[in-house]
Amino acid sequence: MRNKKTLISTGDFLDLKYKIEQRGFFNLFSRFRFSGDKRSFAKWNNITPGSDFWIIPAVRKRWNEKCTGDKNLGYEDYVIDHYLKSSSDLRMLSVGCSSGSRERNFGKYGNFKLIEGIDIASSKIEEARDNAIKSGLTNLKYHIGDFRTYEFEPNTYDIILFNSSLHHFSKIDLLLEKKVLPLLKNDGFLILFEYVGPVRLQWTMVQLDYANKLLKELPEKYKTRINGKSIKKKIYRPGLLRMILVDPSEAIESDRILPAVHSYFNTVEEKKAGWDILHSLLKDISHNFLSEDDETRSLLAYLFEQEDKYMVETGLSDAVFGIFRKIN
Repeated sequence: MRNKKTLISTGDFLDLKYKIEQRGFFNLFSRFRFSGDKRSFAKWNNITPGSDFWIIPAVRKRWNEKCTGDKNLGYEDYVIDHYLKSSSDLRMLSVGCSSGSRERNFGKYGNFKLIEGIDIASSKIEEARDNAIKSGLTNLKYHIGDFRTYEFEPNTYDIILFNSSLHHFSKIDLLLEKKVLPLLKNDGFLILFEYVGPVRLQWTMVQLDYANKLLKELPEKYKTRINGKSIKKKIYRPGLLRMILVDPSEAIESDRILPAVHSYFNTVEEKKAGWDILHSLLKDISHNFLSEDDETRSLLAYLFEQEDKYMVETGLSDAVFGIFRKIN
């Protein structure tokens, strides 16, 4: 089901027009002066709430159900209940922590002596620190920096967490072998909630056909982009040039994640979380699905059903939730 990669697509030009309307020409193009690492930093340091599928509460509940079997149970609570209930004085490192929601969800449990988070985006770390103070949690500590070069004490952590962040790293095998494994204690856990689909979002034609069929079926009011000026009419595979210009780290070696993890860790649990269709289908139009009315609930249920159908037919999943244990 692999496709040849697309260098430039029609969707790139349509998306460029949309982004200029949304953000302005100079704001959008100012970051292209930067090196690759600086462009990645600029994207994540200045990211603002948009209209991607993760803003939809029903989608988040779907992820809970995929990960824990209960739409109202987050994976943090599940991990504590199933694996750490009797443990104490735990230390965890969260890589690519953003504004810190996952650390707070774990940190509310007295099992943790210390939870540390690291992210290259200084603005997000400031948010995380403020949120920790507001929540009254004193067992959270945050670092601004690049995990690849930041010095942490070896053999320190009971858990290392990557929540949608590992797919932004290159040389995955080397990162796991030389950076992650040395930081984990013997029998320590690696926890992933992660995109593991096609590199640089080079979706297969089967995925695109599925998603475009569903897009055509949506009522027009659900296809209005967040700027209110245009309608989403077709889903395109993003061009590689655009991906590299906007964020060179995006899904750079995503298809290497699971093979590498399986080489260095024992699998405790690994569950398919989807994203194959909803990721591309709902991009830029997710704000239309925030209502709790019957029509919206019915549409989302249908879309979830169709993505599940795709996953059954192909045996694939672009996202996984996994709990893995260090091989001694």
